[in-house]
Parts: sequence; C-alpha cells; structure tokens
Amino acid sequence: MKVLAIRHVEFEHLGNIAKYLKQKKIEYKYFDVWKEEKVKNLEEFSALIICGGYMGVYESSKYKFLKNTLNTTEYFLKKQKPILGICLGSQVLAHILSANVFRGDKKEIGFFDVFKRSEDELFGDFPHTFTAFHWHGDTFDLPKSAKLIFSSKMYENQGFVYEKAVGLQFHIEVSKNMVFEWAEKYREEIEKEKIDTKSWEKVKEDVFFTMEKLLFSFLEKFLHRI
Repeated sequence: MKVLAIRHVEFEHLGNIAKYLKQKKIEYKYFDVWKEEKVKNLEEFSALIICGGYMGVYESSKYKFLKNTLNTTEYFLKKQKPILGICLGSQVLAHILSANVFRGDKKEIGFFDVFKRSEDELFGDFPHTFTAFHWHGDTFDLPKSAKLIFSSKMYENQGFVYEKAVGLQFHIEVSKNMVFEWAEKYREEIEKEKIDTKSWEKVKEDVFFTMEKLLFSFLEKFLHRI
C-alpha cells in the first residue's frame, strides 16, 4: 500500500495522518503541486489525500498549480480509489463532482463543534457532537449523490461521502503545534479577522486527544477499502 498526499502549502501537511501511516508502516509520498507538474507512475498509489491551502479551487487562473490537483484527483476518482479531501481538498472534490464552491458569509476559524447528520460505517466511532479545528472562508454545495455526514452551526456542509471519496471541511488531523504554527504563518489574516488565538491555549488536551482518536478510527476503515 502506498498513499499519495497532495500538498498546496508546505506547512499544511498531513499532521497526525502521517503519524498514523508511520505507525502502520504505510508508505506515503508528498506531491507538492506548486513545485511539480505531475507525479510519475500514479498507478503505484493506492489512495489519495488532498491537504488544505489558502487558495480557492475557483482560482486556478491565479494559482496555475491547482490544475495539477484537479487532474490528479480526477484520475483517482476514475480509478475508484479512496480519496480523502481536507478543507481545500473537500472543496476540490465538490468542484470535480460539479457542485458550486464559493466564499462563505463569514470565515470559520478556531475550535467549534461538529454535528453528525447521518451514519456511515467510516465514522461509526464518531459521537453525535465533537469539537474540531476549523480554518476556512469558502464553502460548497453538497455534490449530487453525495451523502451529508457532518455540519457545524456556521456551515451546513462540513463533511460528505461519495462512493470511495470523503470530503471533510474541518481539520481533525492537526496537532497543537500545527494549530499555533498556522496562527503564526497566517498572522495577517488572524489580525484582520480579529481572532483571539490566546483562547486556543485554553483548549484542553482532551480535544486534541479525541481528534486524533477519531482520525485514527476513520483511517483504519478508510484505508481498509483499498
């Protein structure tokens, strides 16, 4: 088994997904789309993970490398291989599945509750309500034939399943270090949106522990589909 991970920004990486893959001795490779045009031997990879990024999927004329993301994702969809899209990755999936992706009314940045809207075996261990980390300004319509799994108070479409593809708008792959690294890297946005990152320091370790536990449960089932 070999997993391909599309990365749009160097510090928006797999996070605890990489921790899981290393524990399971599953090989993975980053495809840094802003550096490379394509990956050789795509057929060697069993699954695709699309990481986040600050750009919008509708900005491919500005960020030319997004075409690399779209082309690679379409390949995995056609081959019916498992795909996990996180944040921008979920929007990429929605876009390819002909759903509208657009700017939301308000940015959702910080720790907020996520609510399970329907059952799916991939998320069997997820409670009805849990806390996840969010950082996005864009949202999307639910793709046709996709099943809505998660919502938040601010945005209805937070997670969906379409055949072997999963889109998650929120982040459960982040560690505490990642959260504060992003806050530093995107300091200008934080200040513009008047986000109180000091409150993040008060987030209990249990929140990060639970996110990791739920992530690992999902990955066990997700990668079992290969």
